[in-house]
Amino acid sequence: MKRYLYILMVTILCAGVQMAHAQYAYFPQEGTIIYDKTVHVKNLLKRHISALKDDDWSKKYYEEILGRVNETAVLKKKLSFRGNEISLEPIKGTYDPMVTNLLNSGLLDYQSTLYQDLSKSVSKMSFDLGGSSILIQDSLLNVKWKITNEYRNIAGYDCRRANGVTLDSVYVVAFFTDQIPTSAGPGTVHGLPGMILGLVVPQQHFNIYATKVEFDIPTLKTDIGKKKDTPMTRKDTQEKLKDVLARWMGEKQLNLLFTAMFL
Repeated sequence: MKRYLYILMVTILCAGVQMAHAQYAYFPQEGTIIYDKTVHVKNLLKRHISALKDDDWSKKYYEEILGRVNETAVLKKKLSFRGNEISLEPIKGTYDPMVTNLLNSGLLDYQSTLYQDLSKSVSKMSFDLGGSSILIQDSLLNVKWKITNEYRNIAGYDCRRANGVTLDSVYVVAFFTDQIPTSAGPGTVHGLPGMILGLVVPQQHFNIYATKVEFDIPTLKTDIGKKKDTPMTRKDTQEKLKDVLARWMGEKQLNLLFTAMFL
């Protein structure tokens, strides 16, 4: 009888501890996440070259680079989050000279700084292009999501897969965790019930995955861009740059460029 009572008490105690853990599960509201963005350089260059006009002087230049550049390049990003606010910025690194040239041209990554206020549907992005500073201020991107039953562990978190479409026709794959309740990720893509720790964009030949998550007091970059910059919407930016770049770029190449810019 005593043995039975002992087993019963232990069972009740264990159940109580489990309930307490469930009741007081920790859902962090602020912290910092480090991501590795892997760009498949050769594949992206091939797509870029195929979009160039045959008489474009740069086509031969990029074809020469294609034979010498590495298959991939890894770029690091830092995301800071607090409540409904996030900021994303590049972490400076040393790269192969050819990769550096491609970065400077904006082909691999615009090295932009991003700020979003999810509660106000505000998105701000700042980057340099051809020696000029660009500041884009607009509402959050519209993303249509379909959550699946596929899971993957990223940086110690069980993440669920979601397939999405944004910018009219751009397909994206995201892996999010509801253990970090901020509905954002390493870019402008958002709208899932938790933080995106993995993102794949096949059209742009890159994937980005979290490597470290820290729950600390983050330093958010809320005031981005330069004082002299005039904020433009995505549509305004596209129209302004298209007027200039259409002299050298075809429609396919421009679409590739703008998709990379707005994501």
